[in-house]
Amino acid sequence: MVNPSFEKYVGDNLDRFAKEIIRLASQPSVSARNEGIEECAALVEKMLKEIGASTKVLRIGGAAPLVYGEIKGRRTDRTIMFYNHYDVQPEEPLELWKSPPFKPEVRDGVIYGRGVSDDKGELVSRLKIVEAYTKTAGGPPCNVKFCFEGEEESGSVHLEEYVAKYSDLFKADAVVWEYGTVDTNGTPKVTLGVKGMIYVEFVLKSLSQDAHSSYAAVLPSAPWRMVRLLNLLKDENERVLVPGWYDRVTSMAEDELEVMQDMPFDGAEFRKTFGADRFLGGMGDDQAKKALIQRPTGNIAGIWAGYTGPGGKTVLPMEIHVKMDFRLVPEQDPQELWDSMRKYLDDKGFADVEMRLESMEPAARTSYKHPFAQAAIKAAEKVYGKKPVVELSSPGTGPLYLFTRRYNMPSTDIGVSAEDGGIHAPNENLKLENLRKGMLWIAETMELFSA
Repeated sequence: MVNPSFEKYVGDNLDRFAKEIIRLASQPSVSARNEGIEECAALVEKMLKEIGASTKVLRIGGAAPLVYGEIKGRRTDRTIMFYNHYDVQPEEPLELWKSPPFKPEVRDGVIYGRGVSDDKGELVSRLKIVEAYTKTAGGPPCNVKFCFEGEEESGSVHLEEYVAKYSDLFKADAVVWEYGTVDTNGTPKVTLGVKGMIYVEFVLKSLSQDAHSSYAAVLPSAPWRMVRLLNLLKDENERVLVPGWYDRVTSMAEDELEVMQDMPFDGAEFRKTFGADRFLGGMGDDQAKKALIQRPTGNIAGIWAGYTGPGGKTVLPMEIHVKMDFRLVPEQDPQELWDSMRKYLDDKGFADVEMRLESMEPAARTSYKHPFAQAAIKAAEKVYGKKPVVELSSPGTGPLYLFTRRYNMPSTDIGVSAEDGGIHAPNENLKLENLRKGMLWIAETMELFSA
């Protein structure tokens, strides 16, 4: 159980912690533009040293620095790793911000600024949990490691290389993942996994240059050929048509279905948010909930070819580009599926179509029965006074598999943010009360796991 002196320290220093979040969020670190990455990494290392952690700045050619730290616990040899990232999304559109995105400010108990929630607020909260333990108890109850990368918002493209090169550094008994939320009713969410993904750009060229559209009578059209390719990838029932795509997809166990049933989901409100009058195939709320957890997807993220400006331009485009993301569930092997897709398109007469791999990562999931997951669940109920929502898996994707598969580590997403915190959007924000309670939640989880 968290000592009352720890809780008092967090409450007494909450405004100072907010200033530390502002300090970090004031340093731009947009990985998409390689803006401020080195400066932010240096600041993160400095903040780690300020709480007494030993640090290393790990480097790989062409990659953003990975800032690593560790600090010894006082009670057990168990080790918890905090994974976070110090890079942020681009701040545009600027005109929708009520205050400058990289000049964070507090208004009515809420911090506003790019990265204050995703993920600098979460990162700082974990530093300050360790500080609070050091000041009130001589150190955290268990060993703590910190893994702070600078490319998460750009796909964590070098994280696997870092983990492979410095494998001994990342060994731990559990990992607290980057982000944790309370829902709009103030109920904490324990998220236990992510979907995998293959992100690919298809490039199809039919001509050496654009042609006058009158020549469509005799010359091949790249866009029309791409339409035919896309129709080979997925049918009208949303099923991916690549042979073997679903061979490894398993059914959810009965107890997992029961946990899923307890997860609140307002389908009407969800559809209203996105202006959708129905779910795919007319599925109901329970089916939609299950699909978000356990259904593979094949999504067209972008298409471009030819002329798309105002007015008309009669052109026969020489090429077309399509970006797609395929979300995967546990047991699906992304490399196996990639190879199957390439062979399938070759066999269908599209061997000339280029497949450019953007990213590839398998799904990862921790059982809700695992002692670390149970510690997070029990800690949430103690701190918030209500049962948490247990989310078996997020519909999103991240590099969680590097830790859960390579090291067989359990993982939970728990933290200080909120579903309505505006992450990746203008006026991103973090409530100070969520910061306080989220810190207590993580600390209580550490206590239970270290007992």
